[in-house]
Amino acid sequence: MKSTPIEPTSSSIQVTYRTERSVLTHLIHLLLRPFRNHLGRPRKRHPAGSFPLTPHKPIRKSCTVSERRVCDIYIYDIIPRSTPENEITRRIYYFCGGGWQTPASAQHWKLCAKLATQLPDTAVSLVSYPLAPNSPAPATFPALLKLYRTLLASAAAEGEKVILAGDSAGGNIILALPLEALREDQEETKEVSDALPGTSNPHPVALMAISPSTDLRRTNPAIKTVEPYDPILTITFIESTARAWAGNWDPCDPKISPLRADVSLLAMARIKVHGVTGRYDILAPDAMLFRDKCGREGVSGQWLDWDKQMHCFLLAWPYGVPEGREAVGWMVDVLRKE
Repeated sequence: MKSTPIEPTSSSIQVTYRTERSVLTHLIHLLLRPFRNHLGRPRKRHPAGSFPLTPHKPIRKSCTVSERRVCDIYIYDIIPRSTPENEITRRIYYFCGGGWQTPASAQHWKLCAKLATQLPDTAVSLVSYPLAPNSPAPATFPALLKLYRTLLASAAAEGEKVILAGDSAGGNIILALPLEALREDQEETKEVSDALPGTSNPHPVALMAISPSTDLRRTNPAIKTVEPYDPILTITFIESTARAWAGNWDPCDPKISPLRADVSLLAMARIKVHGVTGRYDILAPDAMLFRDKCGREGVSGQWLDWDKQMHCFLLAWPYGVPEGREAVGWMVDVLRKE
């Protein structure tokens, strides 16, 4: 399978378009679609606050996994056994998807380990953020913003570059956090031109959003157009997860709907925004609106846009799905340059 050349564009966002669909992917879609009303549903409600996770055992063959707690949030540092910890110069903080209600899956642990082993001098830190409905955004987001400030300050002191990455609900969080932090920075100084170039507050060098949820209003008419083709998500499901995370916040609030935020702040802070979308995903229309908005505002980044691929198709790579493997390879190539 070969990549379609990046189309010439005056936008600061470069998009690689793919259209192929393997027989295996087509079969997976056919098998999943009859069960999509049940897929992804949370099996249980989790207690309020961050809670400890059990790392996926197989990743310990290639990586060490250590637990730490920062600002009452559990974090799991995944480092290749071949890399001494004192040689780490780049750290990826990964926020897993799951409708803001489900903790990291085996696929998430495998992806984090894959990134750690493929990227030189890099640690991947999986964040166990508090989950809805017992910890909705009004309670959780301020805690995550405090965590963001603390982690970025620590990384700056240690000379580490930071990348935030996440899929689906996690993609929402990793976009919203720096946008809100930059808005706060701007408000503190009252003048963007003075605030951002010389701000004392550190920020990530890049973001990687995989099938992100960018607008909790769920009002984009293209969602209904895509729904018949989506093998795993339904409108009813994404509306329910949005309500669970939003709590008593207005879904228009940029802290939970980054599409509504001032993304020009990312450009002024020189934070790159990369992403992956599959067009058989009802969250993709809003994700592409966010991508295009970044392009109009001068935010730099690279995006992989793959037709006939489902939500978070990248996570299917451990099962030998060709498109998943290639998407992970694309992601590694992009992040290696950061």
